[in-house]
Amino acid sequence: MLVLDINDAEITLRRNGDELYRQPGVADVAPKTTVLGHKARARSRLHPQRSHNEFWQRLNADPVTPHGRAVGNQADLVYLQLRELYAATEEKRPAVVVVAPSAVTNEQFAVLLGIAAEAGFDVHAIVDASVAAASRQTWDGSCAVVDVSLQRATVTQVERVDTDNGPVVRRAAVDEIPAAGFVPLLEGWIDVVADRFVDGTRFDPLRIAATEQQVFDQLLTGIDTGAAEFAIEVDHHDVTRRVSVSRHALAQKSTQRYELFAKALGGAGTLAVSHRVLRLPGFAAFLQGAGHQLLPLTPDALDGAVRDQAEHILPGPDEAGGTPGARLITSLPARAGATSEPVPSRWPTHVLCNALAIPLAGDTSANEHPAFRPGSPNFRIRRGENGISVVPPPDAAVSLNGMPIDFEHPAGAGDTIDSGNLAFHLIAVVDGEEHG
Repeated sequence: MLVLDINDAEITLRRNGDELYRQPGVADVAPKTTVLGHKARARSRLHPQRSHNEFWQRLNADPVTPHGRAVGNQADLVYLQLRELYAATEEKRPAVVVVAPSAVTNEQFAVLLGIAAEAGFDVHAIVDASVAAASRQTWDGSCAVVDVSLQRATVTQVERVDTDNGPVVRRAAVDEIPAAGFVPLLEGWIDVVADRFVDGTRFDPLRIAATEQQVFDQLLTGIDTGAAEFAIEVDHHDVTRRVSVSRHALAQKSTQRYELFAKALGGAGTLAVSHRVLRLPGFAAFLQGAGHQLLPLTPDALDGAVRDQAEHILPGPDEAGGTPGARLITSLPARAGATSEPVPSRWPTHVLCNALAIPLAGDTSANEHPAFRPGSPNFRIRRGENGISVVPPPDAAVSLNGMPIDFEHPAGAGDTIDSGNLAFHLIAVVDGEEHG
C-alpha cells in the first residue's frame, strides 16, 4: 500500500512501511527550470524572489510570480512535486491513500484529486491525519492532536464515541496557529544565530545571500539532529567564522509563539504530538510544563495507522464491480489496544550498558551506572504508576531510539537511550518462577 502524507514540512511517500520519498514542499521557480524539495530549499536564501513554500497549503490556482516554464499558479507546483512522487513509485497508475492535515478544506481536496489524477495517481481515500494518529492511542478525558507544517501549526480536537460497531475516533474541531508554523519559527531562530555572529565576530551573515544560505542550511541540520548545542560556520572571502547556538536559546526565542499556541489548547489535557513537533526546540517541554500529558508519535505513526485500518479505509467494489471514488475519512475505529498502557510485568527492570546491568529503582540517574562517564549527559529513568519514562537534563543531547528528546518521554523494555557516546538499553529481567 502506498501512503502519501502531504504535510508540507516533509511530503512523505511510503510503500508498505518503506520510505520512498521525503522532501519539503518548497519550489525554486526560475524562468527555464523549476526544482523542488531539498534542492529548492538550498537555494531559498540565494534567490528569495524565486522561492515558494505555500503551494501545498493553498492548493488553488493563485498565480506564481514570477512564473516559470510550465508554472503559472500554485496548483502547477503541486503537480510538479506529485510527478516527482510518481517517479519514486516506479509504478504505472499507482493506487495511493493520502493522509492530509486536518485544516485542508473540501474545496482543496477536490483540487488535489484533480491534480493527483493528472499526475498519474489513483487516490483511493483521503484520511484526516489527526484521526489516523489518534485512532491508535489511549487517553482519558479530552484529547487533541498537535502537528506543525511550514506555515502553520494545528490543534485538532478528537473524540472517542461509542457506536453499534464499537468505539470510533472522530474529528471534532480544528484550530490553526500561523504564528507557530515552522517557517515563522525558523525566522526567529535565524535571527538568534545572526545576533551571535554580530556579537562575536562583528559580521552579519544576513547581509549577504550566500552566507545567509549557509546559516539557514546548518541551522536546519542542527535542529534535525537534536543536538543540545551545535556550531554554525560561514565562509566569506576565504575567512571562516564560527558561533555556537543551543537548543535552549532557540526555544527561548520562540517562547511567545509557543504561548500563543498554548492559548489555543485551553486547559491542560492529553496531546498526541507529531514527530515534527517533537523536533522543535523546547516545544514539547513547554507543553509538558504547561501540564499537558504528551503522547509522542513516531515518524511512521500515520503510515502504520493507515495500514492498520486498511479494511476501513480502502473502498470496496461498487455494484458494477468497479472501484468507487475517493472518500474523505474523518472517523476511524478506535484501535487503542495497539498502544494501550504498558503491562507492569513487561516494564523494564534493569538498564544495561557495556554488558553491565543495574536494577531500576523509583528514580535512577545515569551516573549511578558503573559504565557512566563523567561529562556525559546525566539523564534520569523514572518509574511511576503508569510506567517508565526518561527525563533528559536541560541543554543536553539525549536520544530515545534514535529520536532526540528534550522532555520527559515514556519508555519501555527494548528501548535504547543514547547519551554522549554511550548506549543504555532498557531490559526486563524475568525470574525463573515467572518464566516457568
